[in-house]
Amino acid sequence: MQQFFSSINFCLSNIGYLFILCVPVITLEVALASLIGSIDIQTSSDSAALEAIGEISFQFSILLIASIILSVALSGGCMVAFRSLSNGNSITPYQALFAGLKKFFPLLWANIMHSIAYGLGFLMLILPGFYLYGRLGLFPLFIMFDEKGAMDSLGESWSLTEEFATKLFLLTTTFMGIQLIFGLLGGTIIADGSLWFLVITTLIKYATLMPLFYLFFSLYKSVKQSQQTG
Repeated sequence: MQQFFSSINFCLSNIGYLFILCVPVITLEVALASLIGSIDIQTSSDSAALEAIGEISFQFSILLIASIILSVALSGGCMVAFRSLSNGNSITPYQALFAGLKKFFPLLWANIMHSIAYGLGFLMLILPGFYLYGRLGLFPLFIMFDEKGAMDSLGESWSLTEEFATKLFLLTTTFMGIQLIFGLLGGTIIADGSLWFLVITTLIKYATLMPLFYLFFSLYKSVKQSQQTG
């Protein structure tokens, strides 16, 4: 549990910085979800629903593309941010995000393969998805700091986490489980998909992802330091 609380404490100590880092992605995700929620398909006729979808297709496409680009950049940028904050450097949140953007394509391919892997795991009663998410989740670090490609970064992540597989699985399940529980309970209580619910849900998503990503960073940093001193 020490790693759990140390990750949370780090993120709380740097909450302003991390919030600014995540704001562009959070804004786009809320806007995209709100746009989709504005279509009342259930109470509309087929022709009316198709017309409504056609009216928002351009806005939807723009928001979706922008959201994907910044989400992928964030997966690498947050690792750069963690290293900067840990070393006391002065890199800004948007400089960190831009660093992730410069590695967009390897990060994109690795994110796609990572999503496919843990998505298949979720189909197998959820828990294997948490396991695969944690075991493969260190891939952005190898792309950002070791110049690895998409496949190599996933392989390196799997190898590095072998010794810590059980602990990583438990911590990943804890952080990701909070997201799922809130999403299910919130969705049941607030079924209308209000804007406030979308905002709160997205904030909780990144409030749990950032400590988890910092946990990945800490594990990578610890193993690399051990290798250098050993």
